[in-house]
Amino acid sequence: MATEVIMPRMSDTMEEGKILKWLKKVGDRIEVGDIIAEVETDKADMEMEALDDGFLTEIRAQEGESVPVGAVIALLGEEAEVGVAPAPPTRTVSSPASTPPAEKRADAQASPPAAKKVRKIREAAPKKPPARKKDERILASPIVRKIAAERGIELARVRGSGPGGRIIKQDLEGAEAATLPAVESSPPPPVSPPTGKVEPFSRMRATIAKRMADSMREAPHFYVTTEIDMSEAVRLRTSLKLSDRVSAEVTYTHLLVKAVAVALGRHPRLNASFTGDGRELKAEINIGIAVALDDGLIVPVLHDCQVLSLLDIAAQANALVERARAGKPTTQDLSGGSFTISNLGMYPVEHFTAVINPPQAAILATSAIKERPAVRDGQVVIARTMMVTLSCDHRVLDGATGAQFLEELKNLLENPVGLMV
Repeated sequence: MATEVIMPRMSDTMEEGKILKWLKKVGDRIEVGDIIAEVETDKADMEMEALDDGFLTEIRAQEGESVPVGAVIALLGEEAEVGVAPAPPTRTVSSPASTPPAEKRADAQASPPAAKKVRKIREAAPKKPPARKKDERILASPIVRKIAAERGIELARVRGSGPGGRIIKQDLEGAEAATLPAVESSPPPPVSPPTGKVEPFSRMRATIAKRMADSMREAPHFYVTTEIDMSEAVRLRTSLKLSDRVSAEVTYTHLLVKAVAVALGRHPRLNASFTGDGRELKAEINIGIAVALDDGLIVPVLHDCQVLSLLDIAAQANALVERARAGKPTTQDLSGGSFTISNLGMYPVEHFTAVINPPQAAILATSAIKERPAVRDGQVVIARTMMVTLSCDHRVLDGATGAQFLEELKNLLENPVGLMV
């Protein structure tokens, strides 16, 4: 009995995925949890796990090919079925969020004998990648570039085995033995892109461009801003850093996540999504934390914040962001967000607005904590304050609702001891 392996939805925004590399070949024994392929999504290059056991009897989506979510990319079956024309599949490896049209499924299932012969030839005698030409663009993901920089590997000298000569992580393992001859007079990769030339968008950048344009066009944004005195929050964080009983480092982002989670619990209409004819109030508070990457940003999601303590949030968020920056987010990391925080507090930014991440109802933009004059009991004092701006979808929320949420958030951060309870 054949089992379909389909292209899974690995993030909320994923519509298709590109097979970068098959890590298993036809005839290999597959077990649940095995990494069978590397897939390029709109967010990151991700590893695809097997969700069933069996022998890989057929590969239908070749390396370098982009296929929609839900499309059949391979088949699993019995060992005796390897190389034999499969019977119609009766069950699937995973449950896609969307099923492709019947016409596309029929096309995906068609596998002419000629194509099978070509695949066998390629498996038996793979072509050696050609030498890189002078000034040829280096194809590599941000994580591959990061790993290469850490190991001191010059990507211009690495022979890429991915589609179109793309350099993948496996190529770096044997980089010293598989380098290309150096190209004379080739300049090192520039720190910033050259001016006067068109820089093609990566899949991530193209997705960001489309979704943000759609958000600004379809969601009527309005903005609510307030100033929060973070003096007590600064003292609390300093105390936690000095304590030998706190294992995880607590940052201002973690304090923000905890305060936002509490405020959302008290104002659930902000923890919602636009559905076209209403708003869906989410049962769980899943907060996305915007993380900047070389070519855009990724928003890993911290799930069930309503039940997490501040220290739990710190530990889980640190691991979450580390996976995102290392290019190893899980499917859960990129799915299910109900509210987003965009924090530029690490830069000298006094105030900014963020674009709503659809279909969420709101996003919070937080800026740097700065010393500013403040009035207390009729006296001017120096306080450490932070400007925050809430962007709201006016189809779902009104100004008063957003203002009440910010008032709640301000009270929580100005009296942060309650966040420890």
